[in-house]
Amino acid sequence: MSGADRLRSLPKVELHRHLDGSVRLQTIWDIARSHGIDIGARSVEELRQAAVIRQPVESLEAALACFATQQKVLDSFETLSRVTLENIEDAWRDGVKLVELRFAPAFIAEGKDLSNDEIIGGVLDGVVKGMAKWPIEVGLIGILPRGLPLAASERAARDLARWKTSGRPAAARICGFDLAAQERGVDPLPFVPLVDMAREAGMGITVHSGEDTDAAHVERTLDLFRPGRIGHGIQAWGTDRVVQRLREEDVLLELCPTSNWLTRAVPDLGAHPLPRFYRAGVPLSINSDDPNLMGIDLVNEYEICARQYGLDEEDFQAINLAALSHSFLPPEVVGAVKEAFFTPRGRSPSRTP
Repeated sequence: MSGADRLRSLPKVELHRHLDGSVRLQTIWDIARSHGIDIGARSVEELRQAAVIRQPVESLEAALACFATQQKVLDSFETLSRVTLENIEDAWRDGVKLVELRFAPAFIAEGKDLSNDEIIGGVLDGVVKGMAKWPIEVGLIGILPRGLPLAASERAARDLARWKTSGRPAAARICGFDLAAQERGVDPLPFVPLVDMAREAGMGITVHSGEDTDAAHVERTLDLFRPGRIGHGIQAWGTDRVVQRLREEDVLLELCPTSNWLTRAVPDLGAHPLPRFYRAGVPLSINSDDPNLMGIDLVNEYEICARQYGLDEEDFQAINLAALSHSFLPPEVVGAVKEAFFTPRGRSPSRTP
């Protein structure tokens, strides 16, 4: 078995994967052709050249602009169900046993006659079908993009909370709530009541913070939103007070090495603070972020961690157990995954980093 095959076979937990930022190229092409959507490409290969980020872009903002092509084709309940189903299959093929997929109803709906209920319902339909087809547990995280009009975010937050508390069996899979997109220059205070609303509805809180900003933004996120997890958070490294808070408050960092390199959040993969956070005892998970947008898969990120940072299978076991313990899915789901995949007989289930 090759090194990549061995890494693929490892049971994994992925907590940071954007389903609306990871649409297969062939799916984009198929939907664009069948629905008459102009995506500015005349072939799948031409689409690949325009829609996949393979080298560092100018900034995080430039990377976020690349989501536009994928956003165009997310135009119906059926399309969203298909894209969700394919995300689940891609994660399962990477050896993922529990995945939390995140999506932004307000972002998906922009410029379309598409309601939040159609968006949320379509995604949940894909989740139900995916879990029936593959042995994987799936949670959903609703995102509010900071850069969109606040009124759209308020509607999305209310609708996500309404679905979460509706009592529908599938809606229990809506397990988390996130703030994402550009952090610098955006007043966080209007989002506090929306995050509180999500928490009261039973959703776990994660926030994109400290990706391309600084440790002060991470600390402000901890103070204002009291998240259980932070998306990225890499700029906290080097500020001892904030690193200590992450460790002592048990806030997990959802780390995405290739994404951070492509958005210039780190100058190169070797400079990524993932191994330093790990050795400092900060809980973390390894994630792909937007795999189809970035031409990678989750196994690619594990290869980087093995090659660049010297992590081995025992390290990956410890990291995935930390990720599992910070999942927003119900304890009985988390416990079943742990029992099935992360506590082999005769071996300790974890080790202290």
